[in-house]
Amino acid sequence: MYKEYPKFYNYEVLDYGRKSRSDDPLLSLEEVLDKHDKIIEEYAEKYLGGPIPEENKYREVGSAESLDSRPEILRLLKAIESPKIKAVAVVEVQRLSRGDLEDAGRLIRILRYTNTYVITPMKIYDLRDEYDRDAFERELKRGSEYLEYYKKIQARGRLASVKAGNYIGSTAPYGFDRTTITVDKKTCHTLKERKDQADAVRMIFNWYCNEDIGVTAICRRLEELGIKTKTGGSIWKPSIIFSILENVHYIGCVRWNWRKTIKIIEDQEIRKLRPKAKVDEYLIFEGKHEGIIDEELFNKAQEIRGKRHRTKRNLSLQNPFSGIMYCKCGAKIGYNTYRKNGIEFAPPKLVCNNQYHCKSGSADFFEIYTEICKAIKDCIADFELRIKNNQDDSVKLHQDLVIRLETKLKELENKEIEQWEAQYDPDPAKRLPTHIFQKLNEKLLAEKEEINKALAKAKGSMPKQINYKDELLKFTDALNALTDQYVDAKVKNQYLKNIIDRIEYERGETIRITNINAAEYGIDPSKGLQWYTPPYKIKLKLKYS
Repeated sequence: MYKEYPKFYNYEVLDYGRKSRSDDPLLSLEEVLDKHDKIIEEYAEKYLGGPIPEENKYREVGSAESLDSRPEILRLLKAIESPKIKAVAVVEVQRLSRGDLEDAGRLIRILRYTNTYVITPMKIYDLRDEYDRDAFERELKRGSEYLEYYKKIQARGRLASVKAGNYIGSTAPYGFDRTTITVDKKTCHTLKERKDQADAVRMIFNWYCNEDIGVTAICRRLEELGIKTKTGGSIWKPSIIFSILENVHYIGCVRWNWRKTIKIIEDQEIRKLRPKAKVDEYLIFEGKHEGIIDEELFNKAQEIRGKRHRTKRNLSLQNPFSGIMYCKCGAKIGYNTYRKNGIEFAPPKLVCNNQYHCKSGSADFFEIYTEICKAIKDCIADFELRIKNNQDDSVKLHQDLVIRLETKLKELENKEIEQWEAQYDPDPAKRLPTHIFQKLNEKLLAEKEEINKALAKAKGSMPKQINYKDELLKFTDALNALTDQYVDAKVKNQYLKNIIDRIEYERGETIRITNINAAEYGIDPSKGLQWYTPPYKIKLKLKYS
């Protein structure tokens, strides 16, 4: 039996567009979305009473598969919670999701329970209807199967290109420029030496292999010589040097699967990682480009790296402030432990990861820990006070003030018009004398200026709408986790990230006290050689504020 669907109007419909892998690869993102617009516009003009408003259009520029990695689809799914929205328009169902079954199920549930229809030029789907829902699911599955097939085809083509010696990376390694050449009437990408950087690569290998200089010392040498990194920076890190020392591109080769994307489950969520492959997991082929160093020197570097390899320490998270604490210089604050024969002989310290350049003083981990707990307690006390005093009403009171000021300003503007009309009344008997008009007008203008100032101040100081009851719960949970010795650092870190955006740390470097500067720091020099470490400062940037 033919199913009838309700009449939709353009202002009730959201329009979602996204470039798909199935689209013509020769078309740009803009061209694909423009094509999408034309199809939906034609449909809207014919069936929806006119074009869909611009504010109802959502355009995805990324190619991520999962819903959580696509901000525009997330905004759309939030928007359909409004009872004003009746449907979502797409050129085809697969534009909404080509992810896994979990994503598809989540999408269907949201559309179904918000009573949102899906409109395509070929069919309308009512996901409350069993038959429509089955058809919708089949379309999503078909899109997912095609995506996997497309990935396999694409991977085969990229592997064939690497086997042929082509460089398939989007950016060239340090020491090279990416260039295009023609081989057998076909264009392909390869590498060509970049003189200034290539000389630095040769120095790095020579220092490491022939002068027995470690990577940290190599970093310092490069900085002293004023040699810039690939990004144009002046600071070299040991990780950059290691990546150069192990890169086969420098001997004229190319590699496949060096950093293969893998998916893992962490905190019940899918994360994508690109770890370095093990020796037997990636392939090396002869490249079309000339190498910068010879193979003998490269092999020597690998041999030395093997000899210097250290046993990895326990990499489980120990620092609950990981990822949220930063030094004043912009670098992350690291967590250092001091052990000998497996026994901790000194309390852990929080130290700037850019210590060589920053010289920022370290701090006792437990001191900082206590200080942050105290700061969270202060926030909780503040929330409790605001809730007790019904602080949530402050926003409404402020809004009422703005309305009153705007009303007053409108009254003054109307009064000003009346005064001007009285000044130029055609009836001389009713006309306002000039000297009285001037006085009244000056007074009115002064009053208007005062109201405008007050209005600008009120609008500029409008308090943010904060649900203090929700914040109280989040901050209390975080404090309970921090003060519970049985909760591990990883869990504490997650609780902190829920309430804190950033912790800024500042501390000057330790100063040697002499007879000259002792008085400045209030220290008695007669007691012998001393060192002064300035007090640390921490500043919390909270997520609610």
